[in-house]
Amino acid sequence: MSVHLSHRRFRRAGLSCAVAGAMLGTTTAALAQTTDTADTTEQAAPSVERIAVTGSRLKRIAVEGASPIITISAADIAATGYTTVSDVLRNSNLNSFGSWGGGANNSWGSQSTVALKGSSVNHTLTLLNGRRMAKSPVLDGGASNLNTIPAAAIERIEILSDGASAIYGTDAIAGVINIILRDDFQGVEVQVKGERPEAEGGDSEFYSFTGGLSGEMGNMVFSWEHYEYDPIMQKDRDFLKAHVVEGDGTHIQDWVGLSTSGRTLMKNASTWDWLNPIVNANGSCDMYNLGNSTEFYGELQDYDYPSDRLCAYDYTLEAAWGSKIRRDSMLMNYTYDINSDVTLTARGYWSNQEALDVSAPTPATIWFDKDLPSYETAEGWILREVEAGDGLRYRFNTLGNRIAEHNDNNLDLLIALEGSTDRFSWDVSANYNRYNYFVWGRNYLLSSALTDAVGDVNADTGQFEGWDPRDPHAVVPDAIVTNADKRAEAVYAELSGGVQFDLFELPGGAVSAYVGASLRNEQYRSSIDSQSEAGNVIGGNGGSGGAGERDVSAVYFESVLPLFDSVELNIAGRYDDYSDFGGTFNPQVSLRYKPMESLLLRASYGTGFRAPTLSDLYQSRVEGFEREVNYRLCHQDNAAQNPGLGVPELVEMTLSNCQVSGSEFSHISGGNPDIQPEESTTYNVGAVYQINDDWSVSLDAWQLELDDEIDELGDDAIIRMDYLNSLGLIEPVSSLFPGVGVSFNDGNRFVQLVNVTGNFGSSERSGVEFSLNGRMQTEWGDFSIKLNWSHFNKYTYTFVNSQGEFEVAQDQIGYIGYPEDRISSTLDYTLGDHRISLYSNYTSSQDRSGNNVLDDYISHNLTYRYAASWDADIALSVLNLTDKQPPLESNTNAPNTQLYNYTGRNLVLSYKQRF
Repeated sequence: MSVHLSHRRFRRAGLSCAVAGAMLGTTTAALAQTTDTADTTEQAAPSVERIAVTGSRLKRIAVEGASPIITISAADIAATGYTTVSDVLRNSNLNSFGSWGGGANNSWGSQSTVALKGSSVNHTLTLLNGRRMAKSPVLDGGASNLNTIPAAAIERIEILSDGASAIYGTDAIAGVINIILRDDFQGVEVQVKGERPEAEGGDSEFYSFTGGLSGEMGNMVFSWEHYEYDPIMQKDRDFLKAHVVEGDGTHIQDWVGLSTSGRTLMKNASTWDWLNPIVNANGSCDMYNLGNSTEFYGELQDYDYPSDRLCAYDYTLEAAWGSKIRRDSMLMNYTYDINSDVTLTARGYWSNQEALDVSAPTPATIWFDKDLPSYETAEGWILREVEAGDGLRYRFNTLGNRIAEHNDNNLDLLIALEGSTDRFSWDVSANYNRYNYFVWGRNYLLSSALTDAVGDVNADTGQFEGWDPRDPHAVVPDAIVTNADKRAEAVYAELSGGVQFDLFELPGGAVSAYVGASLRNEQYRSSIDSQSEAGNVIGGNGGSGGAGERDVSAVYFESVLPLFDSVELNIAGRYDDYSDFGGTFNPQVSLRYKPMESLLLRASYGTGFRAPTLSDLYQSRVEGFEREVNYRLCHQDNAAQNPGLGVPELVEMTLSNCQVSGSEFSHISGGNPDIQPEESTTYNVGAVYQINDDWSVSLDAWQLELDDEIDELGDDAIIRMDYLNSLGLIEPVSSLFPGVGVSFNDGNRFVQLVNVTGNFGSSERSGVEFSLNGRMQTEWGDFSIKLNWSHFNKYTYTFVNSQGEFEVAQDQIGYIGYPEDRISSTLDYTLGDHRISLYSNYTSSQDRSGNNVLDDYISHNLTYRYAASWDADIALSVLNLTDKQPPLESNTNAPNTQLYNYTGRNLVLSYKQRF
């Protein structure tokens, strides 16, 4: 057989010719030598059958290559019990430190991501049939939204856990996820699935239709999918609703789920105390509750400020923990053999998702620009006197919840031609995808109108007229209510092509090479309403305007050198030229050695990069609200309590043991046009051993080094540096890091912190990946196991210390959020038409300090599946079989939802019918 047949088979499997060798890690000669049915006269020529058949021991070893790859089939996905691709990937052991899966009061509410090797989501490249998947503008164009992937259309998922910038270019630093779509299906398949958690909330429904036609010259597959999800409200989970975590509940710090933005007057012009606006409240805040509600708590005290008396608000009564989702997606995949040597591929993919984000009513601070007298209302409440400059932290509960309607629309089109001659094979393709995002938000506040909306005393009558926010029964004027709207778009268009050919012969066979080139245009646009752009909208969840465009050209090559019958060398390289920051070259070298038929040894080295996103470069300023430790106040208190200490001793005491939590402040961030690409170096050494026909194991040790990481400086570091500067010990923060700074009021309380994106620091990760696959056939049925274990040896990063210098942090592995081990396993038992699967997920304990130990966590999904005689599958799953509750972190008393599932026990029923 000739080379081009092998090339076409790779393409139909969703792998470009340029990456086939890297991902499958095999040459035609090696395949011929490791295939039972190989014809020794054709060892230099590939065989379609040899590549496609992976069932036997030797053929399975042939598929294992110099770079590790994990394959998750459609059957494997079904065995987990999960409905969405996002849930499958996020619960995988490869998602070591977890990743975002959705949430409320967040601009990412409609998104879901995965982060291989515990790295950033921007370091994992997601492909659709070997082509870049659309990047989400919600994620600033840095990652793909897994929620848009149609589960019904998937044939398998291939996860390459090695750096691959030499093959794909940017983003493939920590690895590649390749979603392989069904392309050879005939008939009709309909599926219905429903989920019902044992606790309130989290219900979902899933419907899909798949149809396929096949003929002698080609085939077509069409798939439609509909998914709906009802969110979990915070009040419906004990660990999410407001409750006392320590103390007797008399102090605000005793609680989680309460906000100081209830009804709390800040005397900023005189005593600096925070007080109940009602003088004769007798220590209670019940006058602010409507009807029989218990939204407001207090008066509460503050450990850090003994004179404060707060009226706090329970936002968990109204807030959702996730977004309400409705998603539709359609996919058509068409292949046609124009003739025996040329094949046409056309693919169209569309998805639309609506996410409803429900947050508690807007909190805000009303600043008074005039003195207001104390007086008694008709209900008998005596209002506390207000001075110009005072503020009132106010929850606008009478306006109703904040509602943000997110709409994500994704279109992906591909047309490709591939062909061959007797001397070489070739491919050309055009790919276009567009991701549009729009959010419509209502029940937010217009900050510029708050102060003006406050009434005053009529000089003639002596009566107060207009809105008095101190009065529990005062009606909030409509003039302060506004919308918060955002729109963003990411567009990607690429032309690419290449040629594969044989160069010369080596002792192990023919040297095969692929040379290709691509041209890509990327566009990013983001806009928000004019009031939000001006910073006048209160209660939003971030976002800013900005626009950018770039052109990227690339040339790349890959060569497979079979040095000997058992030794294969892979060399790849890629040069990318970006119109906005220049060029970068990334090589990759990998070695594959088979000392015996059942054992494969492999090693690889490569460099990688991540280009700054257009949002990193051109995003305009955006405002959020944060809370950090206040070192200035700590120093002030320490100096008062220790009058004999000098400045060095006070600084050491303050920086090492500051517990004063500063008030909420404005946080300003934005893009930086001077950012350069992140750079990485990856090492991998491993082995695959086929124990016998039914059992195999693999072990890979890896290391990932990252430099010039794109991020913001830590807020705490900025505040520490500002504190030392206030004592004259170091230069101003803005001198050390241009564009960065923090400001305070006369009472040393935070006002605003300004940060900026840049190339700050580096990191180093290393770990081990182990997998075990096996099966056992008995007269009582078939048993199988798939186990994948990810172990982290090290994770360190650099940070900016108080002196404004970069310093290497201690190893984070084992601390909160950085588990040492994650394990995913599936145990299967099949007897005739019956199949039982137990999918288990393990996360090791965390926090070596012993102050807040999170215990080992393991959850199980149990699925029973029946293959009915009328060509149907019926499945019943119990997710989180033992109703395992997520461990809670002490600082928030809430679960890390990026690592743990908070839904609880969940019943899933599925019916699939084929015609």
